[in-house]
Amino acid sequence: MKILKLLMVTGILCAPAVMAPVSYAKDALKVGMDPLYAPFSFQTPNGKLTGFDFEISNALCDAIDVTCEITAIPYEGSISALQSGQIDTLINTYPMTKERLEQYTMVGPYIRPTARLLVTADSMIDGTELTLKGKVLGIEKSTSANGNRWIYENYGKYMTVREYDQINEAVLDLKAGRVDAVFGDENQMNFAYVKGHESEFKLAGESRFIPEYFGQGQGFVLRKGDEKWAKQLRTALDRIIKSGKYHEISQKYFGRNLLKN
Repeated sequence: MKILKLLMVTGILCAPAVMAPVSYAKDALKVGMDPLYAPFSFQTPNGKLTGFDFEISNALCDAIDVTCEITAIPYEGSISALQSGQIDTLINTYPMTKERLEQYTMVGPYIRPTARLLVTADSMIDGTELTLKGKVLGIEKSTSANGNRWIYENYGKYMTVREYDQINEAVLDLKAGRVDAVFGDENQMNFAYVKGHESEFKLAGESRFIPEYFGQGQGFVLRKGDEKWAKQLRTALDRIIKSGKYHEISQKYFGRNLLKN
């Protein structure tokens, strides 16, 4: 009888272990972004990565219940990191141009950007040819061979165009007087250089949405043929737009919805 009771007690004690659900690790999406691209991706004083793209990436991962592994990767090394498999996607305002769509799988657009001129606060440049003729224009170098073609075909007719690896390098030269204006993403330049620095810089000329320059808009870049993550990211983007999470993050950084021009 004592043996029987012992077996019964042992069985009861072991039951929870037998019936416990098996825990599986979540799938992980490896995201890369430039840490020097405020307000889209930048580091806080203590080195923590943050920004619009950082929060959008986490929202996307939450929407499809995967783990987000976000890596700070300098702009010049981003494409090689993607191609080598170090990351699965670049979420960092890449234009969905025809050329890029031929080379990579892209999901989006998640931003419909506008471009504009940045000048010093005391500049007489107003965006017209009359005030720009003979001046020097700074732009960020494109990873796409034809990415800046619109700029050369338009501003290049009457200005000297100078390319920089990073937009902040062009702005430093603007401040130093080595260029007269910088042309680039209006959202980024307004947040990073105008807001809180009105005595130094201002935006000039009209806001432009240029399909030849931006393509369909800006999207997530994946390796060509990576339909696994492409499908999941399409689902995730749709979910955060419909839930209002996208609008919430966009309002936080820009005071408006970046999918609406």
